[in-house]
Amino acid sequence: MSRYPWLRREIAQWHVEGLITAEQKERLLARYTPSEWRSSQIILWLAGLLVGLGIILLVAHNWDDIPRLVRLGLICGVITVTYSAGYLLAYGSAPASRAGNYPRIGSALLLLGLLSYGAGIWLVGQMYHIPSYDATGLGLWFLGAIAVAYLTGHPLFFLSALALLTAANISDATDYAVSLVTGPWFFAAFAFLVLPFLWRRNQPLHRYGATIAFFVSTLVQLLTAEQSLIWLSLFPLFNRLYEQVREHRHVRFPSLLSTPLLLWGAFLAEMAALSNHPPIAPYSLWLVTLWLILACFVLWIGFRGKRLVEGLALFALSSPLPFASRFLEAKTQLTYFGHSIASLSAYGEATTLIILFIGAILLIQSGSRLKEEWQINSGTLFFLFCVLYAYGRYAWGLLDKSLFFIGGGLILFALGYMLERNRRQLLHTAGKEG
Repeated sequence: MSRYPWLRREIAQWHVEGLITAEQKERLLARYTPSEWRSSQIILWLAGLLVGLGIILLVAHNWDDIPRLVRLGLICGVITVTYSAGYLLAYGSAPASRAGNYPRIGSALLLLGLLSYGAGIWLVGQMYHIPSYDATGLGLWFLGAIAVAYLTGHPLFFLSALALLTAANISDATDYAVSLVTGPWFFAAFAFLVLPFLWRRNQPLHRYGATIAFFVSTLVQLLTAEQSLIWLSLFPLFNRLYEQVREHRHVRFPSLLSTPLLLWGAFLAEMAALSNHPPIAPYSLWLVTLWLILACFVLWIGFRGKRLVEGLALFALSSPLPFASRFLEAKTQLTYFGHSIASLSAYGEATTLIILFIGAILLIQSGSRLKEEWQINSGTLFFLFCVLYAYGRYAWGLLDKSLFFIGGGLILFALGYMLERNRRQLLHTAGKEG
């Protein structure tokens, strides 16, 4: 069945009413064709995966009995044949009748070629007894995958390249090693290989994959090097600031990363910092100063563009206070007439949670005003995260569990009522205008 049956009916009606030509009708219908092809595509990809694994197992079983030169030729031959046949079937322009007419089978063969290339890296290393104490093999595999992505433009190979790049960085970070595309070389690979692809093919799926790869790789490097996680709070502000400047200045270069995912990463890192003692990351004053400068710019531009509530939400949700609050020593007590009443860290943590609560509510309000669905959904989930954390941290054993959740539920009911009222007002206004 079609994903858009109502739209296909509307397109047919537009043609009947003479709003579009027959050619335009066919082009529109072709764009919104049924999506059953995805099942066959996935089956073909799985077929390529299974064939690749079968070939690897078959060769591995008889590997030691095959002469070295024959083994090397076999590896190169399989890679060359699968890549060539896959590209010819999917994208070829040769006079052959099948050239370019089988994109699904061709992409499955290209996937088989990519798997063969990855297996060949390790097999060649084993043949020539090349020692490997880092993720150089994964780095070479990433270079092959990103080359196929540039050649074909297919999201499967771009996402595969991102997965390999992320795996290489995680592997080297756990072993405290640096190799071809890890450590400082990761940022060079990301800037000169990943971002140019995003510039050429700036699709949501590409941006989401690149954002996750960038965030995870950066996170593991910061943790391994024991650097400040305040860097993670800078990313959503910087990306949103660039988007705002681009909107106002009509900058040609599009945003290449996803602000919602960067904000999610910063929020989860802040919650992790709150729940871990001693701190998982050192406090850095110059990074806080940089964050404050970016936040002020976001607020100023948001105020000029009537998006102040959004700016305030980003200000609260990306606050570095969770990292700083954990640096307040637990033994530093506040006293009253010689009696200890609380620790500075407890007050810092409570203040941080209140700010995160406010940020979540502001994000929901901003989403309601701007009709941004991701802000409403993310704000609601942020609020629930804060409620669960506060319950486990402060209310366990002190407050009746039912009362705590009832309080959180009542707040969400109030927010839901506010959003529903805004929706009804919008529909009422639209009805009057109609």
